[in-house]
Amino acid sequence: MTSTDIQPAHGVEAIRQVLAHTPDNPGCYLMKDAAGQVIYVGKAKRLKARLGSYTRPPASHTYYTNKVEAMKAKVAAVEFVVTASDKEAVLLEHTLIKRHRPRYNVELRDDKSYPYFRLALADDFPRLSLVRRPNPADGARYFGPFDSAGAAKQTLRMLQRIFPLRRCADAALKNRVRPCLDFETGRCLGPCVGAIDREGYQQLARQVLEFFGGGGRRLAAEMEARMLAAAAEERFEDAARLRDRLRALQSTLERQQVSLTDGSQLDAVALHDAEGALRLAVLKVRLGRVEDSRVFEFESEALSPAEVMGQALLSLYATAPPPPLILLSHLPEEPELLAEVLAERAGRSVELRRPRRGDKRGLLELAMINAGQPRAAQDDDSGPALATLARKLNLAGPPRRMECVDISHLGGRLTVASVAAFEDGRPRKAGYRRYKLLGQEGAPDDYASMAQALERRLSGDDPPPDLLIVDGGKGQLAVAVDVLTRLRPAQAPALAAIAKGQAPGEPDRLFAPGRKNPLNLAARDRALLLVMRLRDEAHRFAVEYHKLLRSKALKRSILDEIPGVGPGRKKKLLTAFGSLAALKRASAREMVEQAGLDRPTAGRVEAFLAALDTLEGPQ
Repeated sequence: MTSTDIQPAHGVEAIRQVLAHTPDNPGCYLMKDAAGQVIYVGKAKRLKARLGSYTRPPASHTYYTNKVEAMKAKVAAVEFVVTASDKEAVLLEHTLIKRHRPRYNVELRDDKSYPYFRLALADDFPRLSLVRRPNPADGARYFGPFDSAGAAKQTLRMLQRIFPLRRCADAALKNRVRPCLDFETGRCLGPCVGAIDREGYQQLARQVLEFFGGGGRRLAAEMEARMLAAAAEERFEDAARLRDRLRALQSTLERQQVSLTDGSQLDAVALHDAEGALRLAVLKVRLGRVEDSRVFEFESEALSPAEVMGQALLSLYATAPPPPLILLSHLPEEPELLAEVLAERAGRSVELRRPRRGDKRGLLELAMINAGQPRAAQDDDSGPALATLARKLNLAGPPRRMECVDISHLGGRLTVASVAAFEDGRPRKAGYRRYKLLGQEGAPDDYASMAQALERRLSGDDPPPDLLIVDGGKGQLAVAVDVLTRLRPAQAPALAAIAKGQAPGEPDRLFAPGRKNPLNLAARDRALLLVMRLRDEAHRFAVEYHKLLRSKALKRSILDEIPGVGPGRKKKLLTAFGSLAALKRASAREMVEQAGLDRPTAGRVEAFLAALDTLEGPQ
């Protein structure tokens, strides 16, 4: 990797500095902020030309160009990696995005892992189970992923009725001497006690493969023939078991909705511009049936729709092979090159197509409709809780996006504020914020700290939440009302405050503006528990920030955390005192006299370094 670091510069100037040393080869480039964090990874056929394009003003202003401009303003350094071909650049870009998780790139990731069916074909008696992380090297076959773990478990129970494979672990299979309850209830054929031989069991496993491959109707016809034959031979118990399995299979087949009549295997992937953000919907069609639909939201990416689509496809098919045909609402940059990369992953050809008419256009339009819908709440408990909050706080609707502001300090020093964000009852990490409030050294002033934190949160470009919660009682709530009245009275969010119970064992209390008493919420009310989870997450985030600041005390870069101390003042301080340890022993007066700092900055440096030695935990 080649890195250029000539003179400290920011924004476009930092990009211009690296241009003189950038080759015109294919490769990837990494943009970093002042803290050294990678904020964007890009690829290019010609690195010099691509980086040069960032130095020119945008031809028009759209959500995409505005985000690019915001990203460029944060750039402090640029690194690049030269590759031997365009294809290598595509693969390297995906690897670097997964490694660094840059703020302005797209990576399809959720807060949870998704379940897959695993059929262990290498075993003499294969087991069908649910797993979270497929391992392509173990010789098993995987089917999925399922968006809902509950739906996957329900499907597994259904499959157990149709194909009674064992559920027990390998160790239990080897050591069992008596059949289990599954055998007694007809949900397993008893390979552990020799009730079925290897060949008969393997045939059942092959039927599972055929079912997942779309051969369910042929299996139903074969099962019906075997049932009739068993009845004709007066093997009535066998006929009854086959009858029950056939009914379960027919019931499953009847619930499947046919979308196409040609048995297509494809994915429809659509992007939707959602007022400054993008949503991407993926519709999976296997053997003519719509099997799954998933929606992803992006808010901070600084990419054009074509770039979003390209990076999204690489993430979508990083672990599972792509289907032969992928329908797209927006073609990615260099679609032929991307199709070649995906074909190598699949071991066969992959076509990227933007259909204009016919059934396939209809499927793509269905995916576009899904992309246009906001994501519904995925937590079963959040819907009633949000409805209760809306009713108790007299809101127009459920507060889908909530934020909580928490103030934390170490012995009255090193005061920080944290903001945790929930959307539809789940953490929304992109909305988390943290602030250093170094004007609050000495005796802690929670009200002044809360006012400063709210001003910083609400005076930026980020849209306000539907409901803003402050950690504290009626005093903090009054501060929040005053700040919102001054800053944005027209579009102020709804407000509430959460306070600890007055005595040990008493429930927390939720206050609303204009009310003397707390809201009437029981201790186990879902709405109160949801707000408590949000408050606890804000406090955890603040404590995590304290730990980060204290760990940085071991490094010279801790001075970078102090507002008003740039490279010049940092150099003066370390030149005057020789080391960070000596600087921590110095007083503010000595910093003024020996390093030439002004008194306010010297006071902030003294308070900041003193707070790092505080033995008490975060409050």
